[in-house]
Amino acid sequence: MYHYFDNLLPDSPQVRDRIVRRYQARSKQPFDLLAEVGRDSVGAVTLLPPGEEAHLEGLRWQTLDEAQLTALLTAYQSDIPLGMITGQDDFRISVAGAQEKTALLRMGEQWCIPQGATPTTHIIKLPIGEIKQPNATLDLRESVDNEYLCLALARELGLAVPEAEIIATPRIRALAVTRFDRRWAQEGRVLLRLPQEDLCQAFGLPSAMKYESDGGPGIAAIMTFLLGSSEALKDRYDFMKFMVFQWLTGATDGHAKNFSIYLLPGGSYRLTPFYDIISASPVLGGTGLHLRDLKLSMGLNATKGRKTEINAIYPRHFLATAKAVNFPREQMLAILQEFAGHVPQAIESARRTLPADFSSHVWQAITENMLKLHARLQQGLQAL
Repeated sequence: MYHYFDNLLPDSPQVRDRIVRRYQARSKQPFDLLAEVGRDSVGAVTLLPPGEEAHLEGLRWQTLDEAQLTALLTAYQSDIPLGMITGQDDFRISVAGAQEKTALLRMGEQWCIPQGATPTTHIIKLPIGEIKQPNATLDLRESVDNEYLCLALARELGLAVPEAEIIATPRIRALAVTRFDRRWAQEGRVLLRLPQEDLCQAFGLPSAMKYESDGGPGIAAIMTFLLGSSEALKDRYDFMKFMVFQWLTGATDGHAKNFSIYLLPGGSYRLTPFYDIISASPVLGGTGLHLRDLKLSMGLNATKGRKTEINAIYPRHFLATAKAVNFPREQMLAILQEFAGHVPQAIESARRTLPADFSSHVWQAITENMLKLHARLQQGLQAL
């Protein structure tokens, strides 16, 4: 149970420290933090301090003008967590993950701060910036454009992903992603929270074990878990398809917290749309980082051991993995053949959805590397 609630919070210790300072929380323990910011958590969870009741009145909100929106989105630069700016004590959200983000309500064409028990409708993701590692510097200052393109490519290739749009103001660029744990009902008069949990929560694991290399679930464990889905055939097919998509796009961060399930009546569950997709291709060529360094978060089966290095993966490794997890070979072949036949058209279709000011560097890096791996996919299929 502890891990379930801990996984509702941001992964970053720095963000948790800022929540403590902002709200004078009793400690950094999950329950103390969620008592302060758990009003609009992931899924259908609403957590309030002792003695405070959730008043389920009609929707209430405050509309933001551009200056107010900019102030909220740039608040993290001033050590304010999750966009929870001073003067908005009613605005307390908890958004899991490692990236700086907040959440807002969209009413028509207006961005709004929800008030009372009103849920948010969009996750707002801010630029990741530079990440300095011992042997490399990852330049993810254009992560907004990166994720927007990855979502567009996934959508064009038939994968279920949330809708997204880029918010651009003179001072900030952010990605607004439609929440799939929210749903409008009664002709837009009611906004429902939908129960869901990520796979760390589903497996009872702490966020520190989200990567397979740190003891988290890999492809085999997740494919076994999906046998229990109410849509097992579809979910297992889509999951294996997404594994190929991650390889083609160089999406190296597909850990357990980046997959979720809807919790359905009667104890059943099924996969949610895929989310949090960022390609590592745009950071190649930077300080100390090369294609040979890119690794998938979940390994594939090989004749000897396992394969994670993107530049060392071929179609045969997906087929070997399919065999190991009891996924039909003909279905795995169908997935590979679908990508082999549709990637160039998907790239062109995605290009037509991009805003005029989209990063040319991000576009070129992701699509060029994707086409290189697409060529390897075609050649590998011919060699089978």
